[in-house]
Amino acid sequence: MAIVRLATLDDLDELVQMRWDFSTEDYGVSSVSFEEFHLICSEFLIKAIESENWYIWVAEVQENIVSHMYLQLIHKVPRPGKASDPYYGYVTNVYTCPAFRSQGIGTEIHVAMEKWSKEKEVEFLILWPSSTSVQFYEKNGYAQCEEAMEKHW
Repeated sequence: MAIVRLATLDDLDELVQMRWDFSTEDYGVSSVSFEEFHLICSEFLIKAIESENWYIWVAEVQENIVSHMYLQLIHKVPRPGKASDPYYGYVTNVYTCPAFRSQGIGTEIHVAMEKWSKEKEVEFLILWPSSTSVQFYEKNGYAQCEEAMEKHW
């Protein structure tokens, strides 16, 4: 059984390594060195963890992080009759180490994140799943919605 909790600055090195592993697993070898990436990613994670806009859930097994799920709170422009600080959650950077997949750990993190989001009155959660993760999200209550529009430069 995994221990699910919010990440702290003490988790920085493990989170950077997992982001590196996630990226190389999905996209291949990077053109930057791990050392360069460590500096860039560490700077981002420090700001994120210290902010009130990013929350990172991790799952530990034997004191090692084996899975994570990031949530960015997106503040909406207030509307009459709505909460004074309405926001929704953008779920991103969801990753479980290969040796720990299909053991329910991702669902444990998702449940913790969803419970927290409901308690904080997050209006809804949104994400862009990979083709291989659609089934996981459907199992956890997500539904397809109309595609967002995007513009590439």
